[in-house]
Amino acid sequence: MANPINEPWPDGTRAQLLSLGITVNRITESFTASLPTEEEIRTLRVGAGVPVLRYARRHIVDTDRIVEVAHRIVRRGDTTVMDFVIALDE
Repeated sequence: MANPINEPWPDGTRAQLLSLGITVNRITESFTASLPTEEEIRTLRVGAGVPVLRYARRHIVDTDRIVEVAHRIVRRGDTTVMDFVIALDE
């Protein structure tokens, strides 16, 4: 699916999957936080005491099949903001 010629894909991963006939109906994400590894310190250019946030994102179709995984996305934990919206039935 990933082709460097097409990156970045207009409208993102969902559009790329849809172009292949795959309709994603939900995305899940899992988060963990801790101090960085030596590799993360070098890559992110942070100090050893700066926490990092690690997460994995999964694109899932209506049969509960995972069709794409972005695994081990790592961000600085001290400057990353996560906003969540939870829609409730009225």
